[in-house]
Amino acid sequence: MTTDFNRIAGSSAFVIQKMAALEANPTPSRMTLDDLLAETRQYLTIQESEKIRAAYQLASKAHSGVVRRSGEPYIQHPLEVAFLLTEMRIDADGIISALLHDVVEDTDYSLEDLRAHFGNAVATIVDGVTKFDALAGRPAKTADGPDGANPSDEPPSVIDKRRQRTETVRKMLVAMAEDPRVVVLKLADRLHNMRTLGAMKPSQQQNTARETSEIYAPLARRLGMALVQAELEDMALAYLDPQKYQWLVQQVEEEIEQRRPYVQQVCKTLEEEMERAGIRAEVRAWQKHLASINRKLEDMPRQHGSEISELHDLVSFRILVDTDHECYLALGHIHALWRPKDGRIKDFIATPKMNGYQSLHTTVFCLDNRLAEIQIRTHDMQRTADYGIASYWYLRERMGKDDSTIHSWRLSYREMVAWIEQLRQWQRELPQQSADEFVETVKDDLFQEQIFVFTPKGEVRDLPRGSTPLDMAYRIHTDIGDHCAGARIITNMDDTGRLVTRLVPLDYELKGGEIVDIMVNDEVHPTRDWLAFAHTAAARTKIRRYLKTYEREINLQLGRERLDLALKTAGFGGFSEQIQSILHATYKSADANSPLKKYSALDDIYVALGREDLSIESVIECLQPLLQHDTQLEHTNTASRSKASTHLREGDLGSVSLVKLAQCCCPIPGDAIIGFLHPSKGMIVHRTDCRSLRRYRTIPNALVEVNWLQIELPAYLLPVIIVAHDRSGLLRDVTAVVADASINLTSVTSNTNTASQKAVISATLEISTDGALDQVERIFRRLRQVKSVVSVERNLHMKG
Repeated sequence: MTTDFNRIAGSSAFVIQKMAALEANPTPSRMTLDDLLAETRQYLTIQESEKIRAAYQLASKAHSGVVRRSGEPYIQHPLEVAFLLTEMRIDADGIISALLHDVVEDTDYSLEDLRAHFGNAVATIVDGVTKFDALAGRPAKTADGPDGANPSDEPPSVIDKRRQRTETVRKMLVAMAEDPRVVVLKLADRLHNMRTLGAMKPSQQQNTARETSEIYAPLARRLGMALVQAELEDMALAYLDPQKYQWLVQQVEEEIEQRRPYVQQVCKTLEEEMERAGIRAEVRAWQKHLASINRKLEDMPRQHGSEISELHDLVSFRILVDTDHECYLALGHIHALWRPKDGRIKDFIATPKMNGYQSLHTTVFCLDNRLAEIQIRTHDMQRTADYGIASYWYLRERMGKDDSTIHSWRLSYREMVAWIEQLRQWQRELPQQSADEFVETVKDDLFQEQIFVFTPKGEVRDLPRGSTPLDMAYRIHTDIGDHCAGARIITNMDDTGRLVTRLVPLDYELKGGEIVDIMVNDEVHPTRDWLAFAHTAAARTKIRRYLKTYEREINLQLGRERLDLALKTAGFGGFSEQIQSILHATYKSADANSPLKKYSALDDIYVALGREDLSIESVIECLQPLLQHDTQLEHTNTASRSKASTHLREGDLGSVSLVKLAQCCCPIPGDAIIGFLHPSKGMIVHRTDCRSLRRYRTIPNALVEVNWLQIELPAYLLPVIIVAHDRSGLLRDVTAVVADASINLTSVTSNTNTASQKAVISATLEISTDGALDQVERIFRRLRQVKSVVSVERNLHMKG
């Protein structure tokens, strides 16, 4: 039985001591090769240790003469990084890669040299780190910064830094998908850089600390490397907000000292209980690290100044045992000793977190009825909790087939690599994405708070808080997401605690602990409404990809309509064959900087406009020079056109070879109309209130009086606007009513205002000539009867 009363301060105490030591002695004693080899011999073979020695000798020769800003030889940095990895018990290839990780980038040695001396694995890891550094825009290491650099005093722009940071994350995640040791090495590299950050200028300290807080610490958390995460977060806080950091140090020390008798008594009671149960256990008291305490304080409503005294989990208790069975046995004895708090018992052994974390958690009413959080785990689970994925190589080697904990370890590691495999899948599925798009896809999993839900088979799925059944369906498989019709959930009723089964829609917000059964229907497929239902960027990306693939025709038509509207608004008369010819000539002759250059056909441009991937303003800007020239030619022909129009009288339309209804105002029988004679298109019939006619009213005799008796067409287009309370299936119900009325739907779009929960559907109906007015009244009446519909009106100025 071992009880650790003195380890109350946990990782925060280590960081505080480290920072104080650096302030007192900026040049602490240096790590040596003998120190590194002594540590590696505790778990590696003699042959592997000799390879590490050879790697050090090569690195020392390569970096000879290079110093850091602190004045120490540059070789000290890779040596310290390698030692950090030995503490994590990383394998020999990982340690060799740490010693050599700057050699290829900074010296004359090549990857082939490293491959010849140390094998493919080392070359691959070093290559991943080198590519990452080069892509991240890291300066040359011939000087002496914490990354080996002595950067210019000229700061990069905010945009450049944001782009660099985004590209950094993307490359790091892609490299991790190939070999996790790349990122473990980068995290160790950053950890040593933070420990030596005091040698840098204040502005560089701020930039490095902010990047550490925003990128590296969350990544360490996602990989289960709790000790690395805690130290990175605390040191970043010390540089970003030194006053807050010092205040926390003082307040926490005072609070810990006040709680010491209570903590010692709890530890003693737990020790005695484990001894009575015959369980060999180590009892520890563990303090939350400072950055975590700071987050908790910021989330609490401040009423009485400092609330550190109100944090019952400022100090938690850990019981380390030998086997999984003893974990559950210890939990039973603790609950027999103290009453557990409802809803605060969590089993992460049977259902590990996605970062591999395993433990039993319980919160009990302890001595003096005070709440205490107790965590129970094996020693191997503790190593995994401390070092996450970095512990894999060590545990893999020491566990035999008959080891009683190997099943638990495999389960933990399986959850860990599941997320890495997901990164590989995203990398394969999204090869054309930019760095911004890729990071947007994965940042939900990296940076946001997660909830844990279960499949009907008991498998754990972690999702960002706010996720819906649609997000979970796409997380399982793209095909399941594409045909998701809803979900059946099993959850606890808050008032009774009973388990109930409910059917929920696509936009239902999932809650932690629910069992979620995704319902699939082959007739269901993504619509644009789904983009509002999906919470994660990964699900939205897959929905957009489906829409891009299967809604091309709709986007094609929508793009033409948007271009037509923009042309009329700009005073160029709308979409026509002549405009199409001009657009074709424009994109064929476009230079490399033109937004039209990347499209191989006109239809691709229209589709891009329909999807809003291409801005309508940029297209008009490209067309404007040729359109203005065409307009001048149009005015030179005005006299001849006006002369011809004066000969047209009522009843004379038979002499006109072609009569069309204007697409800008879509007149139908019963509307007041007027004609415009186009030299190449024939007679274009508009409503008299059409906005497009304004440019022709100043031209004498440009317009001709016509009536409906002179017009014989098979069908008329009727643009309508439908306003409704937004709900799932609204667009489907509207289109079904139109189809039941045997009316053709030529185009449809919908937009949703999430604030007001109102949906606006814009559609164009094709009305037959016979009984046109009756058809309009009948279809309007049926549409108004659709559930949630508020109003149905003609869109009288759709494109005017």
